[in-house]
Amino acid sequence: MKASNKHQQRLKFVQALNRMDSEWMKFLQDKDVYDMNYSDLYTGLWAKQEPVRKQEALLFMRHLGPQTAKKYLDKAILIGLIIELPDPSDGRAKLIALSPELKIWLEEFFDHAIGLFKEALA
Repeated sequence: MKASNKHQQRLKFVQALNRMDSEWMKFLQDKDVYDMNYSDLYTGLWAKQEPVRKQEALLFMRHLGPQTAKKYLDKAILIGLIIELPDPSDGRAKLIALSPELKIWLEEFFDHAIGLFKEALA
């Protein structure tokens, strides 16, 4: 591939990346959680595809200390984006999962972002 073609491909990728970043930040802002640490929480829970213990959910926010991560998680629960479920293996513990609505919104966003990159790299 010629250097100019390689540059054009990289340029299209960067443009798609910037559009995706902008749309992701708008997505977070629309959900009233304008912070990239929520991104780590939501994508971590989505990737897991099953409820996790609260402690594991906190670890998805790897750039925050435990107390701050708990505040973020509590806010997401309070506004209904994350749900708490009883842990059938331990009556004292709670499991954490995406709300059904957030799961749908995330998957719609992912599909849109995939389209941006496919278009950029076509």
